[in-house]
Amino acid sequence: MGNQLVGIAPSQIYPVEHYFSGHFGTEIIFDSNMGSTRFFKVAKAKSEEGLIVVKVFVKHDPTLPLEDHKDRVEYIKKTLTLANGVNCLPFQRVELTDKAAYIMREYVKHSLYDRVSTRPFLTVLEKKWITFQILCALNQCHKQKICHGDIKLENILITSWNWILLSDFASFKPTYLPEDNPADYTYFFDTSRRRSCYIAPERFVKTLSSEDIDGNVSMFPTDSIIRLGPYYSGNTVLPAMDIFSAGCALLELWTEGTAPFELSQLLAYRRGERELVERHLQGIENENLRQLLTSMIDLNSANRKSAEDYLDQERGRLFPEYFYSFLQSYLQMFSSLQIMSPDDKILRLHSDINHCILVLTASTATSDLTPDNEGSHHSITNEEKTDSETCVNMPAEQDGLILIITVVTSCIRGLQHSNTMICSLEILQKLSKYTTSETILDRILPYILHLAQNSSAKVQVQAIETLTTCLSMVKEIPRSDANVFPEYILPAITKLANCEESAVIVRVAFARNIAKLAKIAVYFLEETQRNSPNDMPTRRYEAELNALHEIIRLTVLSLLTDPKPVVKQTLMEYNICDLCAFFGKEKANDIILSHIMTFLNDEDKNLRGSFYDNIAGVAGYVGWQVSDILVPLLQQGFTDREEFVIAKAIRAITILIELGHIKKPTVTDILKETACYLCHPNLWIRHEICGMITTTARTLSAIDVQCKVLPAIINFLKTPLIQVEKPDILLDCLQTPIPRQVYDSVLRFADVQKFIDALEERAKIRQNTRQGMLPQYEDMGQTLCNLFRRLTSEGLTDQVEMQLLAMKSFLLKLKCKSQQETGDPSSSNGRIVLNRKNIICHEYPLADKLSGIKLSLEARINDGNTLASTASDIATTGGGLSGSPSSGVLVLGTQPTTMTTMSAATSLGEYTMPERNYWQVCRTLV
Repeated sequence: MGNQLVGIAPSQIYPVEHYFSGHFGTEIIFDSNMGSTRFFKVAKAKSEEGLIVVKVFVKHDPTLPLEDHKDRVEYIKKTLTLANGVNCLPFQRVELTDKAAYIMREYVKHSLYDRVSTRPFLTVLEKKWITFQILCALNQCHKQKICHGDIKLENILITSWNWILLSDFASFKPTYLPEDNPADYTYFFDTSRRRSCYIAPERFVKTLSSEDIDGNVSMFPTDSIIRLGPYYSGNTVLPAMDIFSAGCALLELWTEGTAPFELSQLLAYRRGERELVERHLQGIENENLRQLLTSMIDLNSANRKSAEDYLDQERGRLFPEYFYSFLQSYLQMFSSLQIMSPDDKILRLHSDINHCILVLTASTATSDLTPDNEGSHHSITNEEKTDSETCVNMPAEQDGLILIITVVTSCIRGLQHSNTMICSLEILQKLSKYTTSETILDRILPYILHLAQNSSAKVQVQAIETLTTCLSMVKEIPRSDANVFPEYILPAITKLANCEESAVIVRVAFARNIAKLAKIAVYFLEETQRNSPNDMPTRRYEAELNALHEIIRLTVLSLLTDPKPVVKQTLMEYNICDLCAFFGKEKANDIILSHIMTFLNDEDKNLRGSFYDNIAGVAGYVGWQVSDILVPLLQQGFTDREEFVIAKAIRAITILIELGHIKKPTVTDILKETACYLCHPNLWIRHEICGMITTTARTLSAIDVQCKVLPAIINFLKTPLIQVEKPDILLDCLQTPIPRQVYDSVLRFADVQKFIDALEERAKIRQNTRQGMLPQYEDMGQTLCNLFRRLTSEGLTDQVEMQLLAMKSFLLKLKCKSQQETGDPSSSNGRIVLNRKNIICHEYPLADKLSGIKLSLEARINDGNTLASTASDIATTGGGLSGSPSSGVLVLGTQPTTMTTMSAATSLGEYTMPERNYWQVCRTLV
């Protein structure tokens, strides 16, 4: 076939699509031209099973024995399929017509020749894995007495997850070629026009004389190209010839795409000239690899070993043990005949990832890791391992996990379900702790940013978390990646901070990680500057830093002005001080401090509390110059309607006092103003105010303590105190606080100012009353009389009255804010807060379920004045709530209404059990 075809000149040349028209119908549809030579026209086509490659051989001589070649191709397909040749991709179908012959196989996008020059470039471990698979492919076909005949990088296909497929078995090409006539070689083998030649030297022979041809000893008979039996004989390709071609292909792979031979160089090598080969082999550093390739391309075919021998020889030497024991069989299931969908692959990997990490890091962990890293390795199977734990970065030549990463990333673009997208991100996040910085930047980062653009909010949240974790693992930054943040990462994710384009949970996740991302971005820039040449101008570094500041500034402003309080709260609680350090003092004051002060105007109590939790850190970084601005804001927190916010405000000012950011006169003024909180019913507030007083005492001189601190707190102590700087002692010396029921009842009273005036009058009367005499209080009106009667039953004493008077300014401010909220329908963010409404609550016993209970006028009168006075309180307090919500006292009213249960609005978890229960009320009524 070979000699007959080379000399035939076609009468007319048609494009490859011409041979599709009218023959296959809709079964196979032409898609695109993949190139044409004199031997084959190649096209990509569409079929019911997907894309295929169709090679068209145009018949110019009808006497060619194409039926024999068809049988041989089908035999190769059947044999390799039955033998489970997972690394072989033979032709799947052959069609013969009057005009042409068609051979078809599955379409694979990339060949190894394409992959060698494609970013990201192959790592050392990936090249070892590819070398291993090529030898496995040769072993699979040679065991079945099948040889390839034309191994080169173009005929070694590679999937997106680095699975090797040996394709285009050349059973129809001549085995032997004339050494003095390149026409046959060019026609059959130089299809890429690269002039590279990987044909084994023994396949080139001298042209026979005419006498030999007349004697029927032709070296190229037409039937010498095909042998149908499972044996090697005659002029068929031998395994040693394939080994040589594979060695040349591997040498090109390991020398970054440099072809070892052209035709003339190979013929020179056949004659014994080894200088070129030695030069190529010297560029390979790995001794085991160099010995392997030297043996494979040995000029003497008898010295070349079989593929199986090479695999056994390099086990545990060039190839890691897990190639044989785990990886080959594990990844083989992803290329089985029952094709797994990308979602199924990710779910399987997600369930197996801990075992994969254990196997692929075992050899390195036992020999090369430091003691610290060994501890991290032993805990890799722990599902609760946090991102902050020490990571184990493998050397690039031993980073076997990159093969798993490649499988994961190859599936990402084909995922259909959000849960599998989240699983893929979780896998990448876990693998990033063990792989190299280059792998994270080149292999993982692009796919995380791809998933960050997904429409699912949950996927976006996980993408942000994974991005932050993976980037935090990067320790070595190439100069080419110096601007990866301002030019690539931040433009891809900043739109997630826009409230109009992303969900609330996405913005919360972004706010939670923006400070970490800013810190990592600066680290990238500084590491690049540190590793750059000394002549690199500083102006360039400053310009890049300013560009980074501007991008982060716009993002932070978007989060600081977000309409949802939870976004702003998250930004405050997660490393707001790191953002201050990122921007510097001046920009932190202009960007952060000026915006977070507006949080105090928000109705969300948690946001206000978050402000006081973090303001000390912000002020500590910005400096004492802002103390004049912060003190009024902190004092505003002393009268917040939520008691836990008051406690946080006191704690914040305590920290600032300890840091020395508040001037001494201001400290003493604040102390005098807030000392009354020593009798507050809330234990947390009393703890915090004691902490502030003791901190103040430690920072002031002894004279200031005696002259300014003790006089401010003396009225709230039950015993004299010397060691003011010890909070535990101060807390034990405090008077009994105001009862919670009394405190809440006062705040619910309609006219607190009138009540305060009455307290002041009563205090004057007591002051003017002689010792041993009972004070004679003036008539205060029915409303106040009823209030005082109820408060007395709840624990109001003369001491409590003085404590309430000490807190009068705070009580008036709290009542004023409460009245403003009641009149503002939007103040509750759509929630109905009953204790802010003027609702009269009544409760009646179910008489039909309580036999023997008789409610009569006489029984009510005999019950005493309690119910009567209570009913009077209800009528005279402007519809106010009778009794304390925290006391649990049940009250009978005069008009039937629906029962409503209420709780104290200002309590910080200091709730008490009810003093009387339902059955006690019933027994009282009876």
